Amino acid sequence: MAGKQNDPEREAFMSRAGELYDEMISRAGSGDTFDDIEEQAEGVGRKLILKALRDRLAVEEKALPDTIRCPKCGARMRQPHDAKPRNLDTASGAVHYERRHAICDRCGTSFSPSGPRPEDPTSGRIEPSGSQGL
Repeated sequence: MAGKQNDPEREAFMSRAGELYDEMISRAGSGDTFDDIEEQAEGVGRKLILKALRDRLAVEEKALPDTIRCPKCGARMRQPHDAKPRNLDTASGAVHYERRHAICDRCGTSFSPSGPRPEDPTSGRIEPSGSQGL
């Protein structure tokens, strides 16, 4: 897991947040209505949310173990391809990311793993039970 210091992705995120903030604040005195200002703030938030989602999904992909176990039967899953581009529609907009795909030849389960099984109490994940990944 990346630390807070010397983390280039964190630094890039914080730099972008600062740029967006400065851009919005620089418009002070331009005659914008409160509705305009609110819309600008929401736009800043959406951009930062999308960046945070892309960064987190990239870290999730890197954190996957080389061997993925089937959540149904526990067999080793086959990963026929490298990570493939995916699109995820969110309330803030589309998120483009890459994710590997895994197939269980024993029971036929097929999905893109997102980490430890949901019932693993040491995983520290926040997700509904039964979720199998993205």
